[in-house]
Amino acid sequence: GVKEVWIDAASMIPRITNGPSRGFTEQATNKDNRESLDFDTTTQEFVQFKWRMPKSWNLGTVTFIPIWTAASGSGGVVFGLAGVATSNNDALDVAFGTAQTSSDTLLTASYEHEGPASAAITIAGTPAASDMVTFQLNRTVADAGDTLAVDAKLLGIILQITTNATNDA
Repeated sequence: GVKEVWIDAASMIPRITNGPSRGFTEQATNKDNRESLDFDTTTQEFVQFKWRMPKSWNLGTVTFIPIWTAASGSGGVVFGLAGVATSNNDALDVAFGTAQTSSDTLLTASYEHEGPASAAITIAGTPAASDMVTFQLNRTVADAGDTLAVDAKLLGIILQITTNATNDA
């Protein structure tokens, strides 16, 4: 069945070329702290993370749900995610698959927002059991639905994968 995996923004690496900045926010009253990746409003920026897929992964498509906030403003934000699988003795400089997006609207500043699940994301390469998958996430600022005129603060994503076994034995 479908399994959900939390990938925290703190475990993602901003790209050296067009990477977002890391943000640290402490809430005023109860001092709750949040680390975020702060995606710009005009420049498409990217982060990456790697995840070794479980043996029970069915080698099929995945989806994602962004969890984010913004300090102020109004409008929509669009996040995209793409992935590529590498196996033992594969080159590491490989092309990502086609990104799929999730669009959401800021309802209240400094509140947690959960976007809808993306369309199915096909992992590029030739996925095999236990492969390392490198994912690349971006804010798709050129999308007409991305109208939020302030930084979108990504807190993390829920990665949804489908498994075909109850364990990885």
